[in-house]
Amino acid sequence: MKIDFYVRFKTIYGQSLAVTGNLLSLGKNDPSKALPLQFLNEDFWFISIEVDPAEHDTLHYHYLFRNEHDDVMQDGEKDRVIALGKKDTTHLVLIDNWNYAGAPENAFFSAPFREVYLSQKSAPRQKKPKSYTHSFHVKAPLLKSSEVVCLVGAGPALASWNVDKPVLLERAGDWWTTKVDLADAAFPLTYKYGIFNVKKNEFVGYETGDNRSLFEPPARSLTTLHDGFVRLPNTGWKGAGIAIPVFALRSAGSFGVGEFTDLRLLADWAVETEMKLIQLLPINDTSATFTAQDSYPY
Repeated sequence: MKIDFYVRFKTIYGQSLAVTGNLLSLGKNDPSKALPLQFLNEDFWFISIEVDPAEHDTLHYHYLFRNEHDDVMQDGEKDRVIALGKKDTTHLVLIDNWNYAGAPENAFFSAPFREVYLSQKSAPRQKKPKSYTHSFHVKAPLLKSSEVVCLVGAGPALASWNVDKPVLLERAGDWWTTKVDLADAAFPLTYKYGIFNVKKNEFVGYETGDNRSLFEPPARSLTTLHDGFVRLPNTGWKGAGIAIPVFALRSAGSFGVGEFTDLRLLADWAVETEMKLIQLLPINDTSATFTAQDSYPY
């Protein structure tokens, strides 16, 4: 099986990208053995590999960026997983967006938000086509009740930009996904994500920014797109919290300064005052690498 990796990332002279993952050809998740990518154009870096699907059921991978000063940064996407053994094709095309680890949207996929604050009911299942050429994946953590991600674009397969009958996506883990047959589409193809209210059966609105574009894939290939985040405002969730060092706590049963056993009382108080978060300032020195990558509470 041939696998093509494309990652959308704008670079300047002296910068480069690489891909690493669970395959031996990708360095077995060892950053020092990551496979370098090739500069394709101002939008994409690219590389192609050959894989025996009989030896690997799934592919897990992520990208590394090296700047002109030789500093290495890993992208923040940890959920790019491709099933290999079940694919009815010999050529996979993976088109990815770089996920900046510091993007605010990534915080909404941490355990407190996913399991407590933003826990959502399962979205309606959508009818899948008998055959497809493209699989779309995108993330949208701050949707309202009854809202789902939708897809519209050029050509009949993408509703010909008709927002009254868009392609509706369904939730699969942290992703919103859909499969589309674009065998008869005219490329390059433009498309955009939007929000659709399934309860009211009405289109809510488009994502911001320019249309997204898709180039013509190789013949008889299967394309998987990881399109990052739907471009929506990321201020839809707000919560007050408290930041406090443990030694500042004091209870009737303590020795006059805070103890770890006082944290339970602090949590009870936070619930009563409708606080959403508790940040405990570190009790020890947080210096680890003695660089800007260390965590500083102030």
